[in-house]
Amino acid sequence: MEAISRTPTSRSGFEASAGRSRLQEKPAKASNPEDCLDVYSPSKPRPRAANALIVVAKRPAPGQTKTRLSPPLSPEQAAALYECFLRDTLDLIRQTPDVQSVIAYLPADAQAYFASLAPDFECLLQEGPDLGARLDHALTRYLALGYERVAIMNSDGPTLPVACLAAAFDALRDGADVALGPADDGGYYLIGLKRPAPRLLRKVRMSTPHVAADTLALAAAEGLTVALLPTWYDVDDSASLARLEAELAAAPPEVAPHTRALLGAWRMSESANERMSESTNHATRNTQYAIRTTVIIPALNEAGNIGRLVAEVLATAAVDVIVADNGSTDATAAEARAGGATVVAEPRRGYGYACAAGVAAAGDADILAFLDGDYSFLPAELPRLLAPILAGEADLVLGSRPAGHIARGAMPPHQRFGNWLVARLMNRLYGLTLTDLGPYRAIRRSLLAQLDMQEMTYGWPTEMIVKAARQGARIVEVPVSYHSRRAGRSKVSGTVRGTLLAARYILGVTLRYAWGARRG
Repeated sequence: MEAISRTPTSRSGFEASAGRSRLQEKPAKASNPEDCLDVYSPSKPRPRAANALIVVAKRPAPGQTKTRLSPPLSPEQAAALYECFLRDTLDLIRQTPDVQSVIAYLPADAQAYFASLAPDFECLLQEGPDLGARLDHALTRYLALGYERVAIMNSDGPTLPVACLAAAFDALRDGADVALGPADDGGYYLIGLKRPAPRLLRKVRMSTPHVAADTLALAAAEGLTVALLPTWYDVDDSASLARLEAELAAAPPEVAPHTRALLGAWRMSESANERMSESTNHATRNTQYAIRTTVIIPALNEAGNIGRLVAEVLATAAVDVIVADNGSTDATAAEARAGGATVVAEPRRGYGYACAAGVAAAGDADILAFLDGDYSFLPAELPRLLAPILAGEADLVLGSRPAGHIARGAMPPHQRFGNWLVARLMNRLYGLTLTDLGPYRAIRRSLLAQLDMQEMTYGWPTEMIVKAARQGARIVEVPVSYHSRRAGRSKVSGTVRGTLLAARYILGVTLRYAWGARRG
């Protein structure tokens, strides 16, 4: 709920009823984490759970979600952070006992995204001309389905205690007509009902500093008793973002793990470069020494993807970007330069040739990151890949799609199976614990220089992993998102020939180096 606006309220409970009001202590009851129940089917005579908990969400998109966080964040970073907020909120709902979990989503074409993100939730398209109407529609819909108590919440407060959610349903069960979770900017983060109350939602002007106060006044006029939950806050601007970071620094590690990981990776990337940067006075000039990271993007006919991809990488982190053009016949090179990349040409076709050309052009970079040119991976997640190396905890970091999020349709079944099979084989032969081959990756340049890379086609990424494993390098995985390419067609999974060739090379490399054989 874009900020279901806020006013400061105390942590005590408040009842308003037919022209009279009184303060009443209503401490929130703690709840135990518990798996959510099966998705309700309309064919069943009654819901399995007495309560329904709906979260209002938008599909993350740069420039469309969390726009008030830009600046200090880039639009891409703001969208990536909101996705973490959403994931943490979904986890909070999963820990709330005896509720049917629901996502009320926008835009209209986002159902596949949310079904993939949370297959254990029901999905409901938001309907109505404004926020109040959309909230009323969702609440009324689930009350009509037979749920005794229905609450709807926003997805902007990833550190909200689960006890606040459980307390809403306890209050409704104990006699309150309305449960309201006030936010400290004058709005509310949750409202719960036992029966439809359209005036409470449709007659209030949303996104103002007096939404909660107006809602209480309308409830009093309607003769409804209101139980107030503890006050919380939404993360909507730079001040609330700073508050979130301070809160996470003092909170246990299980609080908002997705948000914590992304913010930690960003801060670690910044602080590592600051720590490593030092001035040395020479006779004629000062030289700055710092960790240098270069992102290498092998590309073949990626016009329509590459320009925006490069621009987003540069907006996300302090890195250099090299696009290794592998013989494109479209505007790939021109778009990459326009986006801010250095372009090197490698006419010999092959993924390995393109990567090797990028490595050669990277000069003395300390860390090399590799990112596909089809825009299937998110540049905003680059700090997550760099963090373990910057922290001195890894030599090679692989982005795991199964551990993160795979959008529906982005990874065909044969590609999923092939990745799973090769990962299992690598684990068995090399003592690893991988879940993916991780084409989105980062490596210390010093390690890469020791690997004597020889595979110049599809086997290049696999060779890097198996040779690093043979040398005892520290290899870790971090979760990343994977989406359908924005333009063009995949050269591997998009064709039968590409899939078969990739499988041949990848399996061949995995077995060859396991048995110590040398390339002839």
